[in-house]
Amino acid sequence: MSGRRFLQGALILSIAGIIVKILGALYKIPLVRLIGDEGMGLYAMVYPIFSTLLVLSTAGIPIAISILVSEKQSKNDDKGAKKIFLISFTMLAILGLLFTLLLVFNARWIAVYVINEPRVFYGLIAIAPAIFISSIISAFRGYFQGNQTMTPTALSQVIEQSVRVVTILVLAYIFLPRGIEFSVAGATFGAVTGGLAALSVLIVAYILFRKKQRNNKPASPTTIHDIEATNSLTKRIATLAFPVTIAGLVVPIMQWIDVIIIPSRLRYIGYSGSEAAAFFGQFAAANVLINLAPIITISIALSLVPAISEAITKNKIEDARHRINLAMWMTFLIGLPASAGLFILATPITTMLYDIPEIGKILAILAPSALILGLYQTTRGALQGLGKTYLPAINLTIGIIIKGVLTYILVGIPELGIIGAGIATVTGLTVSVLLNYYHLKKHTGFKMSWKRNVTIPFVCTALMTALVFLTYGAAMAILTPLTLTIAPLSNILSTLIAIKIGILVYILSLLLLGNVKIQDLEAIPKVGPRIVKFLSRFKIFKA
Repeated sequence: MSGRRFLQGALILSIAGIIVKILGALYKIPLVRLIGDEGMGLYAMVYPIFSTLLVLSTAGIPIAISILVSEKQSKNDDKGAKKIFLISFTMLAILGLLFTLLLVFNARWIAVYVINEPRVFYGLIAIAPAIFISSIISAFRGYFQGNQTMTPTALSQVIEQSVRVVTILVLAYIFLPRGIEFSVAGATFGAVTGGLAALSVLIVAYILFRKKQRNNKPASPTTIHDIEATNSLTKRIATLAFPVTIAGLVVPIMQWIDVIIIPSRLRYIGYSGSEAAAFFGQFAAANVLINLAPIITISIALSLVPAISEAITKNKIEDARHRINLAMWMTFLIGLPASAGLFILATPITTMLYDIPEIGKILAILAPSALILGLYQTTRGALQGLGKTYLPAINLTIGIIIKGVLTYILVGIPELGIIGAGIATVTGLTVSVLLNYYHLKKHTGFKMSWKRNVTIPFVCTALMTALVFLTYGAAMAILTPLTLTIAPLSNILSTLIAIKIGILVYILSLLLLGNVKIQDLEAIPKVGPRIVKFLSRFKIFKA
C-alpha cells in the first residue's frame, strides 16, 4: 500500500471517529436533562460490564483478520483471504453468542452482587444482544481493514452512532413514566439498534466489495491444494488474537481499579466520601478531554496494521520502516500541539466546558497524555502489523502496573491528592511507549527521523504555545470590561480566539519550515491537490 493510500485510510477513519465522538458527546446533554444524575449513574454502571464482555467476545480477532487478510491479498490469494474471513466470522459469532447468553442468565446476579444496584438488571438485559451483534460487526471491519478499504468501517461507525443516539433519547423518553430503571434500559438498547444498523451497512458493503473483486480481478492462480488448512488458520488467528485480548482487558480492569483506589486513598488523607467522589469526577472529566486528541492517532494505528503486515509479507523492510516513520510523524504532528494547548489553556477550557475551573489543574498534569497515548497507539499498531501482537500487551500491562502502584502511593500524599493520579497515568503510559519503541527498533531496525518527526513540530508547538498564552491574556483584558453582564462570555470568546490563533500559527510555521511537503498534502483525498494549488501561489512550502 502506498503512503498516499495509507494516509487516505487514516483520514477516512479519523473523520468518522470525529463525527462519532461529537455525536457521543452531544447526546449526553439532553439525556442528563431527561433521566437526571441518578439515571446517568445507572446508565454508566452498565457499560464496564458490557465493555469487558465485548473485549472477551471479540478476542482480538479483528486485528488478526486485518493482518492475515492483508498477508493473503499481498500474495493475490483471494480465496485464502475469504477463508480467513469465514473462519473468523464463525469464531466471533460463537463467542458473541456465548457471552450474550452469559450476560442474560447472570444479569440479576451481576446487578445485585457485583454492581450492588438491582435496578441495573434491566439495562444489562437490554444491552446483552449488542455483544453478539458487535462481534459479527468486528469480523466485517477486520476484513475490510485487511483489504485496506476503510470506507465501509467509517460509514458503519457513523450510522451506528447516529441510530444509537436517536434510540437512546427516544426510548429513554418513552419508558420514563414506567420508572427510571426502565428508561435507562431503553437507553442502553441503543447499542443494539445501532449495531443492527451498522451490520446492515457492512453486509451490503461486503456483497458489493466481493462483486467488484470478482469483476475486476483475474482468476486467482491459487488452487484448492494451495489454500492453507482450516486448523492451521484457526491456530494462527488464535495466536495473533490472544495477546490483543489480554491488552484489551487491561484498560477496563484498570478503570475498575481506579474506581477502587482513587476514592479510597482520598478518604485516607482526610477527604469525606462526597469530596472524594467529586475529585474522582473531576479526574474523569479531565480524561474525557485527553481522550479526544487520540481520535486521529487511533485511526493511524488501525491503518498501520495492514500497511506494515503487507510490507513484511513482501519482505520490504524498508517500506515498513518508512510507513512507521510516516505514522510517527503524523502522531507527533497532532499530539504535540494538542498536549501543549491542553496544558496552557487547561483552566480556561475546563471553565468553558464544565464551569469547574478546579479541573484545570488536573487537565494540565494529564496534558502530556494526549501525545503519549497517541504514540502508544501508533507503536502498538506497528508491532501488531509485524505480527508481534503479544509485545504491546506485555508493555501495556507493565505500564498499567506502574500506574496502579504510583496511584496508590501518590494519591495518598496529602500535598498531591488527585494530582498524584495524573502523574501516575502519565508515567505508566510513558513506560509502555518506551518499551514499544525499543521493540520496534529491535525488530525492524527502525530509526526515528528526529528532525522532521520531533524537532520541527516541537519548535512550531513552542511558538504556537507562546502566542496562545499572549492572545488569551490580551483577549481577556479587552473583553472582560465589555462582557461584565455575562461573566463567562469573556473566557469563552478569549479561549476560542486563542485556539484559532494557535491553529493558524502552528500550520503556517509547519509550512514555512518545510515540515509539511507537497506530497504530504497531495496525499489527502480529493482536497489535497486543491490545497497544493492554492498554497503554491504563495511559495511558502518546500517540495
